[in-house]
Amino acid sequence: MKQIVHTNSSYLIHLIGCALNNTSPEELPENVTWEDIYRLAKYHSIDNLVFYSIEKLEKKPNEELYKKWKESRDRAILKGINQLYERDVIIEKLTKAQIDICPLKGCIIKELYPSQDMRTMADLDILMDSNKADLVKKVFKEMGYVLDHIDEEGHDVYKKKPVMNIEMHHYLVPLDILQKEILQYYEKQWERLIPDKNNKHFYHMTKEDFYIYHIAHMVKHYKLGGTGIRSFMDIYIYKKQYKDILNWKYIYDELDKMKIKKLAITFEKVVEAWFQDGIIDDEIEQITTYIITSGTYGTLERSHKAVVQNKLEKSNNTFIYAIRRIFPNMKTMKRSYVILYKFPIALPFCWLHRGIRALIRKDKRKKIKIETDLMKHKKD
Repeated sequence: MKQIVHTNSSYLIHLIGCALNNTSPEELPENVTWEDIYRLAKYHSIDNLVFYSIEKLEKKPNEELYKKWKESRDRAILKGINQLYERDVIIEKLTKAQIDICPLKGCIIKELYPSQDMRTMADLDILMDSNKADLVKKVFKEMGYVLDHIDEEGHDVYKKKPVMNIEMHHYLVPLDILQKEILQYYEKQWERLIPDKNNKHFYHMTKEDFYIYHIAHMVKHYKLGGTGIRSFMDIYIYKKQYKDILNWKYIYDELDKMKIKKLAITFEKVVEAWFQDGIIDDEIEQITTYIITSGTYGTLERSHKAVVQNKLEKSNNTFIYAIRRIFPNMKTMKRSYVILYKFPIALPFCWLHRGIRALIRKDKRKKIKIETDLMKHKKD
């Protein structure tokens, strides 16, 4: 990225680019501190990657911070090895149980980085056949995992100490995504996947469709609450690996069907500006600021406000809207409570459980406050 010495964010992006391209970075600018760079890198879950550039500098951070930074990188190496090993075990066990699955996002792109630990993953994302959710739970239990919770966005979260966190998705995109064209595009999701030649229960995307899905997923985060630096790193790494063999006409035609082609091209311009000395105009600077302040996945407040505002705009009555939020319909509840597929009579008990969970969990309480504030504002 040009003009690397002016701000914390621009120097951080410079360090990232050097790590990805295995080049030597500029020394720390006078108006930038290592403490600020570390905090910003940590905020975006890329402190481990940035350390690869730190190692190449003559003037390194103080001993205490340097040690902390190195430990982050070393932990990422161990966690990454464990995650990839567990990924392969999970694939083997689930497909052996005749459950259709497709690994998503970081599960795949992680191995394209110069070193796999450069691309951290908070969790492993895998699409599953929703009709076999109970069997999935049984298989995970046999592997030592526990079902932590079932998320309303449509994924079951399994955990195993010390670091494993698996999200088993019912859908490629959440049903309440703001961009309806994306939802429509992935409505027949399994038709966009290809079964493996040697394992009919193991699915994958073409290289083009993987890129398209990555952009669609980025757009979701970008419009809801912001998306972090890591998503743009993924674009750069993926294009660096496959740019010359991808069918770009097909990619842009499909993105256009979802009405996200223009935004995808803007994302690519950001990547070029950051990591390939592309043009930095006012739009790129504004987007960079938005991304830098978004953290790894965007902020909760931005995300929930965007979703609620969209729903409130479609509702003429805030009271009816509130009732529907407290008592979602059967279709919505089935996304979180698979038991309803077999026992629909259990709906009132699921409503009760959902309400208690919302009051207990801090993140849910914060969402409730954001939502009630927005409803009051609409009434005013």
